[in-house]
Amino acid sequence: MTCCRSALTDVEIDAEDMSALGDIIVKTLPCRIDTISKLADNVVEVILRVPPNSKFTYLPGQYIDIIGEAGLRRSYSIANAQRADGKLELQIREVEQGMMSQYWFARAKTNDLLRLEGPLGTFSLREKAVRNIVFLATGTGIAPVKAMLEQLLGNPSMADGKKVFIYWGGRTPSDIYWSPQLQGLDATFIPVLSRADAQWTGRTGYVQSALINDAIELTQSVVYACGSEDMIHSARDELTALGLPVKNFYSDAFVSSN
Repeated sequence: MTCCRSALTDVEIDAEDMSALGDIIVKTLPCRIDTISKLADNVVEVILRVPPNSKFTYLPGQYIDIIGEAGLRRSYSIANAQRADGKLELQIREVEQGMMSQYWFARAKTNDLLRLEGPLGTFSLREKAVRNIVFLATGTGIAPVKAMLEQLLGNPSMADGKKVFIYWGGRTPSDIYWSPQLQGLDATFIPVLSRADAQWTGRTGYVQSALINDAIELTQSVVYACGSEDMIHSARDELTALGLPVKNFYSDAFVSSN
């Protein structure tokens, strides 16, 4: 902090280019529920529409705060890249006895009026000279990954010459409620279950362990992780210990609120 410290020698600053966020303006806007539908027993997809003249722009990976009844506020990642119609997709998991969950899963209906604030956060794709783009997600942490994949599909030059890996962790098969469309990308989708039944023929265990077991060249990778705090902390520690550059690990941890 240069207001209270001064350097004794020459200093080299390793600062990341955040110019992509320079044109992002945080706004508070009215919004209405366009549609609400179930993706799984405990996950709903909510599509919001904002005023057509709002010019609400964001980077895939960012999130918004939804302000509901009595000023109740919760954060949700945007699950789509920018759409021509300006609509925003959310994937919302039910929290037991959660006040906002009671609204989403019992009372929410088409055309309900809400407010949003955003876009928020710095979780977004970076320009990196690497061979591998790796996504790690648990639960509805797949939402911003979906948005970033749509960005790559719409701008294939961002993934030119790179391999893309999507690791998505859940507990049971019903937690894998979405299947990515990856045409045009050199991409592999790896769902991983921690409580698989006898019918499951895919990968099992922790999602970060599946990545480690695949022996991807971490020194030539960038990792985007979104999901539970435990997964984020474990993945960062284990992957950087195995050679992933610390500055190539980006994360957005989900914290449940009642």
